[in-house]
Order: sequence, then structure tokens, then C-alpha cells
Amino acid sequence: MAHAKKNIRIEKILFVGIVFFASLLIASCSCNRDKKDYERNIAQSKLDSLAFINVKIDRYEKDLFAIPIDSLKQGLDKLSQKYSFFYSPENLNDPMNILAMKQYRQDPTILSLYNEAMKQYPSLSWLEMDMSIMFRRIKYFMPDWKIPKVYTYISGGDVEFPVKYGDNTIVIALDMFLGEKYPVYDMWGLPQYITNRMTKEYLLLSCAIEIARAQLELNGGKGKSLLERMIYEGKLLYFCDVVTQDVPDSVKIGYSAPQFFWAEKNQGNVWGFFIEKKLLHTTEFRDINKFVGEAPFTSAFSKNSAPRVGRFVGWQIVRAYMSKNKKVTLTELFKNSNAQEILNKSGYKPEKVEKE
Repeated sequence: MAHAKKNIRIEKILFVGIVFFASLLIASCSCNRDKKDYERNIAQSKLDSLAFINVKIDRYEKDLFAIPIDSLKQGLDKLSQKYSFFYSPENLNDPMNILAMKQYRQDPTILSLYNEAMKQYPSLSWLEMDMSIMFRRIKYFMPDWKIPKVYTYISGGDVEFPVKYGDNTIVIALDMFLGEKYPVYDMWGLPQYITNRMTKEYLLLSCAIEIARAQLELNGGKGKSLLERMIYEGKLLYFCDVVTQDVPDSVKIGYSAPQFFWAEKNQGNVWGFFIEKKLLHTTEFRDINKFVGEAPFTSAFSKNSAPRVGRFVGWQIVRAYMSKNKKVTLTELFKNSNAQEILNKSGYKPEKVEKE
């Protein structure tokens, strides 16, 4: 399911697409930039005026699993208005749908995921508070943005899209944030470089990324060249700079402390490599994916290198651009699909250092 389609319309989740089986303190470095640059001169008084934005998360998984299995249809019928996003009353008239949901409710893996989610997330009041603050900041910078409803559920293994955003709705798969060492993830064969970000601290960030992605999809998407893709990824991360608070940089990009150190130290060498190999304007998928795709490290460099280093460089370019062009708003940044212009006006010229 492509992001462009996903952000236009998310299909009903109850009966469609249920998948049954399927340190860090160094990061507080802000890359020699004043944190106020990220905040773009936020006026506290205006933020206070948005205090009416208070997020209430509806926990579909709790209400669903509270229904006695022998009266599932009746229980779902009572909840149909509250969870109309997930299913309609018409879905309940099909016996096959009820059978599918009974199988889902009784599946051992689903039950294990649900029980662990209840153990780790008995309350989401902390997330409601953090999300309220984030939504206020987004509304501050993007006044036309509509406040979405927020739901949680148990996906059964939606690793690709742990957070879905569309139709003014955010849907969070809590079973995708149960900790990097959660045994079921290992059973599914997920690599460590993926499960490292399947933790509580990435819940809010994942929501921010999907909101930013939806905005960018309205303005040209990822582009075709490596430079365009790097700027796209840089905008996603810069959005996190602006709308989240007190999140270390390494957490935003999903690096360990050594990986973050490598990326900072070697960004001049990486940039020089891109220029020397004339990679910035390549449209070859394999070349692009090598620098922005998921991997344990960046294969063009050593096994000690940071993964997705193209995203890191794109982030620094966008940061430099916004620092040098202080009148540019977040909305204007997102609407500007000219990656070359952003690079030119960023003044980004990292210095090379001795190779590791």
C-alpha cells in the first residue's frame, strides 16, 4: 500500500487487512545550531491560545477485547458508532466477518500481543499529553491543519505501517511498539535495526513522521533523484525538530550513539563522496536505496557507518536552509519541491575529516 494512497484513504481495519502472523544521550547535540532555529520564534502566548487542543485517544483494542466472545456481534454493534472508522454496521451482517473477528480474538499470537500491550500501555495519558502539545505546535505552524481523531489497536504485525494517518485520523498499532527485544519480533525474523525503533519512545515520533509525510505527499512527494529524496527525508526530520520537544537527535533518526557520532563526524566525507561520484542527481533506485533505505549500515562505507546516511545529510541541509532563511515558514518549506534551490540556499558545505 503506497503512502500516497494511504494518506488519501485508509481502508476499514476491522475486517480488511488484519495480519494474523506476520546510549542515547549523545543525541542531544543539535549539530552546532541554536535550538531556537527549530522553533522558528514560537510565541508562547499564541501556543497558550491553542490550549483547547487536548487529545483523547480511543482504545479500540481495549473495547474490542472486553466484548464476551459469545456475544461478539452484539457488542460490536453497540460500539459501531464510536468506531465507525474501523467498521460499519453493514459489516456485522455478514457471518463471515464475525467469524473472521472471532478467529482474530482467539488467535494465540494476537492474544499474546494484546496482553503485552495492556501490560506496557495500561494508560496512554502520557501520550495524550505529549500529543496535545505536538498538535498545538503543528496547528501553530500550519493553521489550516485539521486536528485528527486518534485510535489505537492491535494490528497483528503491521510492521510496514505501524502508524497510519489519513481521513483526519491517526491509527496506532500498539503491538508494533513493544520493545526491541520483544520475543515475537524475533519469531517473525525482524532484524535488530528495525526492532530498535519498535519502542515506546518512537510512538510520538512515528505519528509526527506520518503527519509530515501526508503534507509532503500533497506537494510533490519524494521526487526521483537522490538529492530530492534526501531533502524529502530531511523535511520529515526537521518537522520532528519543530513539533516535538526534548527528543534527542539520535532518537529522531533512529541511531545508536556510535552511529550518530559516526554520521556527525563523517558527514563531510559522505558529502564529498556524493559529489565525487556524481550521485546527487542519480535516479537509479539501487543507488538511492543504498543511502536512504533500511539497513544495518551504509554499504558504500564501512560496517561501522551509520545507516540511512542520506537521510542524515538531507536533514542537515534542511536545517541549514531554514537557519539561513529565517523568513521561510514551515508550510513554505513543505511546498517548495525544488531540492536544488534548497541546497543552493542552505550554504551546506561540511568539512572533510580523516577517514575512520
